[in-house]
Amino acid sequence: MRADVLVRGGKIITSSGLIEASIAIENGVIVSIAKESHAPEADRVIDAEGLLILPGMVDMHVHFRDPGNPEREDFESGSRAAAAGGVTTVGEMPNTVPPVVTAEAFREKVRIGSSKSVVDFALIAGAGEVSAEELRAMAEEGAAAYKTFMTSRFRELYASDGQMLENFQVIAQLDRPCLIHAEDGDIVERWRRRARGEGRRDPLAHAEYRPAIAEVEAAWRVIQLASWAGVHLHICHISASGVIDILKWAKSRGLRVSGETCPHYLFLTAEDLKRLGPYAKTDPPLRGREDQRRLWESLRDGVIDVVASDHAPYTEEEKERGWSDIFDAPSGGIGVETTLPLMLDAVNRDLISLRRLVEVFAENPARLLGVYPRKGVIAVGADGDLVLVDLKGEFEIRGDQLHSRQRRTPFEGYRGRGKPVKTILRGEVIMEDGEVTAPRGYGVFLPRRG
Repeated sequence: MRADVLVRGGKIITSSGLIEASIAIENGVIVSIAKESHAPEADRVIDAEGLLILPGMVDMHVHFRDPGNPEREDFESGSRAAAAGGVTTVGEMPNTVPPVVTAEAFREKVRIGSSKSVVDFALIAGAGEVSAEELRAMAEEGAAAYKTFMTSRFRELYASDGQMLENFQVIAQLDRPCLIHAEDGDIVERWRRRARGEGRRDPLAHAEYRPAIAEVEAAWRVIQLASWAGVHLHICHISASGVIDILKWAKSRGLRVSGETCPHYLFLTAEDLKRLGPYAKTDPPLRGREDQRRLWESLRDGVIDVVASDHAPYTEEEKERGWSDIFDAPSGGIGVETTLPLMLDAVNRDLISLRRLVEVFAENPARLLGVYPRKGVIAVGADGDLVLVDLKGEFEIRGDQLHSRQRRTPFEGYRGRGKPVKTILRGEVIMEDGEVTAPRGYGVFLPRRG
């Protein structure tokens, strides 16, 4: 046998630990994992000496703003940032303009992504005030999952409890997960008005007047609805320790529920709002150190299943409004490129094991998106998606070196150890030493079937 590509000399992370082996890739698929003496000849050899070989990361929560707001981001710039950060597959969210709540809008998103993306992508459809017919039609088009908001920030993706329950029943029949933004909209809006009435406009007001109980109450309520309907519920961007308690309880009773958190909650706290202002404004907001400690603990012990970036760019002009009035700035920021370096630094700091990092940032997201074992694992028959990592390599996060259209990161100046040095997608090197080399449109759409 002769392969197209052979990656040799590195250490591969597996479920049983690190092994030294070579990986052969033919027609974009892994065909052999063997000791070098048993590896096939190849047309091209990639030297991974001194590096770790991980599966390409799967970031299941990104907003590439395409179509509708290309000045914030588009599929090409967002996917280039992904490739630079060792991410080979993304799950793109439906709150674009127009929102992805119809089969027609879904097909247009597929067209846009297929023409621009440099990494492979799955699409999450919207499940707000949407008919059962459209939910089914989007599944037929290949929707990986659905997304619902319990706040009305994105009107077409918001659903009342009654509508959510009906949607959950349909989505359960379609055997897809429903991703939820779990915050009680009434509490959020009332406390926002309260802050304004009390004259609070400073950045810290966003955290102080968007209380954790809004997140905790919503998580409890939506788990009950999802359990009754039999749908797999995935709680996005968990920030509050109270949600961890509810998630743990639900799992102990065998309910179909999973949870996700993000680097900004793991590495920043509400105190950072004072210096970072609108560039650290997220929904839910940053919390305290005890919440952060519980997030790390729950990530390690399996209560939280996924790390995702929630990459959600806005322009500097939009964000800057928050310095005079934090409530005038949109929530969200860039992160798809910086998530893996931050998490590798966490490995070096003994906050998480390397194997657990692969589970939460590759394997588990691939399962949720319905693309496992094609993605998220190094195995014969899987796509040749790899990221070569220098675990001891030093890095400094600098916005002017990032690949997103937006360059203001809350992690500006962060120094750590552990960085991706080469990203390989289906056997092709798409990033090397920070330079993204893949052509526009190299990425492919990954429809979920069945």
